[in-house]
Amino acid sequence: MDNTTWRFTLRKGVRFHDGTPFTADSVLFTLKRVRDNTKLIKSFVYQDLEEVRKDDDYTVTVTTKRPFGSLPAHLTMLGMLPPAAAGNEDAFFGKPVGTGPFRFVSWTHGDHVDLEANATYWKPSLPKVEKLTVRFIPELSTRAAALRAGEIHVIDRVWPDMVQTLKATPGIKVLDTPAVEAQRWHFQLAREAGKDPRVRHAVSLAIDRNTIIKELLLGYARPVVSPIPPGLIGHTSLGQKPYDPDKARAILKQAGYQNLTLDFVLMKDLYPKQLEIAQAVAAMLSDVGIKVNIRNLEIATAREQRTAGNYDLFFSGWAHMPHDPDWYFGQWFTKAGAEKLTRFADPRVEQLIAEGRVPDPRVRQQKYEEIQKILWEEEPEIWPYYSVAIYAISDKLRSFEARRDYYVLLYEVGIA
Repeated sequence: MDNTTWRFTLRKGVRFHDGTPFTADSVLFTLKRVRDNTKLIKSFVYQDLEEVRKDDDYTVTVTTKRPFGSLPAHLTMLGMLPPAAAGNEDAFFGKPVGTGPFRFVSWTHGDHVDLEANATYWKPSLPKVEKLTVRFIPELSTRAAALRAGEIHVIDRVWPDMVQTLKATPGIKVLDTPAVEAQRWHFQLAREAGKDPRVRHAVSLAIDRNTIIKELLLGYARPVVSPIPPGLIGHTSLGQKPYDPDKARAILKQAGYQNLTLDFVLMKDLYPKQLEIAQAVAAMLSDVGIKVNIRNLEIATAREQRTAGNYDLFFSGWAHMPHDPDWYFGQWFTKAGAEKLTRFADPRVEQLIAEGRVPDPRVRQQKYEEIQKILWEEEPEIWPYYSVAIYAISDKLRSFEARRDYYVLLYEVGIA
């Protein structure tokens, strides 16, 4: 095909959990829905879809307005829906139906989801277990205690300072892998402090990233050398950001800033050691004359504050789950994506993101390197470290994979 035409051949014999066959009609409904319903969070990604055409029951041709090289990666993040969900979406998402290895049974909001094996899954002999419960336990100490007691089999986002305790527990294994995640604390570019590149640069210079990695994360992190982490298209090396508090003080003095206060918003208990890290950063910034007001908020509240723009710096990470940086760049560095987030807007970056969507990987690499050089200089974000994903599992599990993208996939996992 060409740069704006994609043909998808669907697997035959796949059925939704209600018995409906998965066909081209499902693809047409799903793609048109996410393009046309602009209230959906992923809708902006799909605005370049021109036409979605059914060639036959198992072939779909997608035509795009402009080149869209990241389309296959984005589709890995989009669950296909049965056309019967149309007009009945609230009920559907209360009891969703998919084609995967486990089927939905029930859920208790904020507590757990019960699933059972899909007996008609298209891969024979999978899944390996009959029932699966996903529990939501925000407190890591509670998660770890449940694992040690044998109540659960897998926990993720383990804190580095719990690794040794868990490793020393009989029946538990700890696995870690470099994540496709860059921690990124973004400035609110519509507020006074975030607007001024001198303030952003001074904040960056005042943060001792190596101390955070060594002392607080105990080496379970890696220094950032570009916003895109290693292993993804576009990764390059721009060198580590320097730590130079004297230069930070000089920049702030020259810019006429005295008694500067920054609101640093955290999503409570989301990232390992985040409160301690924020407190360490507050001490580092205090050392150059910047006061930091840490606001450790419930996740939903923090996100509301982010949408409203009520922060100067926001503690966040970005796991590249589609394994393609286009989602990151589109969400955070286009005007449409960032208008309810950081308020970032730069026509040069906007143009490069569009140019980086061609299918040619060499062109994409070049454009992404250009974007990152601009961001590295402008510093709309602080990039403190690349994360390491740490999991703890029962040693009864067989074939568990510690994934770089934080997906916990359990359909091939058995219990001894």
